[in-house]
Amino acid sequence: MSTPNTTTEVSITNTTPKAPITNDSLATAISNPTSAAIPNPTPAATVPGDKEEMSDDSRHHFLAYLIGQLEPLRQSSEHNWLIQAVLITLATFQLYNPELVEGVAAAIKLPMKSLNLVIPLVLTYLHIRLGYLVNAYLFIRDGISDIIKSFKFRPEVFDADAGERMLRSNALVELLALNFEGVKKFSPRSIVLPILVFLVAAVFALNHALIFIYLGRLVGHNRNLSIPIGIFIVVLLGACYLHFFEKAQRNAARLVAAGAIILTPVLFLVLRWTLYDVW
Repeated sequence: MSTPNTTTEVSITNTTPKAPITNDSLATAISNPTSAAIPNPTPAATVPGDKEEMSDDSRHHFLAYLIGQLEPLRQSSEHNWLIQAVLITLATFQLYNPELVEGVAAAIKLPMKSLNLVIPLVLTYLHIRLGYLVNAYLFIRDGISDIIKSFKFRPEVFDADAGERMLRSNALVELLALNFEGVKKFSPRSIVLPILVFLVAAVFALNHALIFIYLGRLVGHNRNLSIPIGIFIVVLLGACYLHFFEKAQRNAARLVAAGAIILTPVLFLVLRWTLYDVW
């Protein structure tokens, strides 16, 4: 009896030893339990169109900032008004009573002949400058009114018209901040304020009429020079008025702009007729 000869095959594969485990690799292999337990908060996505509402405390800070910006504009506007009034008065007396202006010109050492150049240039500059000041003043003033109305908790004295009257002063620029909403009842205020607005428009128109009169004196009434210069000034002032009329939200400011545009040719023709007896 023969026993079969069996052979057992054993395969041994050559494995490459792995890199030894170090303390650093062991530390990185174990996740940080603190970071795993508390995920990093991500900012919530803002929905387009959503606006964060200001608190009353934030409104107080912003209101204090705007009021601080309002007063320098008011003072600058008043100084501009004063200089324009003095210069318009001197320009008018120069046309009808030159002897009085000669004394003033001698006191400030200004040659009389230079007034034909100084008056139209300075009046044009002052009016354009006033337009910028009034635009900024009305913009900030409207912002203050909107903030006062947006307070959640405010005294009754700041409600409706009372909050608007709080900002008013005796400054002439406040006439441009009026809103005429019809006459609810007749009172001295309802009669005087429209008259004052009309006078402001008349002063603006007189400013422009004097500019054109003095330009004619400057170029010796030479039409080849006076007409192109006059057209340039009309376009310049007209662009300023259109911008002001578009941006102004108060109807008193728009009434002043429209009144100045309408009255300017009327006053120019009146001055021309009284000075040269021609239209």
